[in-house]
Formats: sequence, structure tokens, C-alpha cells
Amino acid sequence: MDHHGQPHFELDEHFESIEEAWAFATHWWQQQQPAGEPATLVGLGLEVSTESGSWRTLRHPQG
Repeated sequence: MDHHGQPHFELDEHFESIEEAWAFATHWWQQQQPAGEPATLVGLGLEVSTESGSWRTLRHPQG
């Protein structure tokens, strides 16, 4: 999810694990940073679908 709590237009995908999802998101974020510039804070969160079909936020955006 983005920093507004909405699905992210590029990162809203299905992943096999939480670790895989977070690694994909952080890699994507690093690619967005200008070369040679210090990294900025990431405003991404992590939400998962439960077996019952509802959603659960595991990591809230920091932004």
C-alpha cells in the first residue's frame, strides 16, 4: 500500500511470502532513488489477505 493506505499502482501484486513482498518493494524503492543521493524514507506498507478473504495490515506506511 502507498503512504495514503491505498493499493500501490506498481507494487499491488500477489507474493508467496511476506519476505518476498517486502524485498520486491524495497528493491523497487531503491531503483526510484536518484544515483548518488542519500536514500529517503520509504512510505510503503504491507497488507495480506487472510484465509477468510479479509485484509490485514502488517506494516503501516511511514510517510
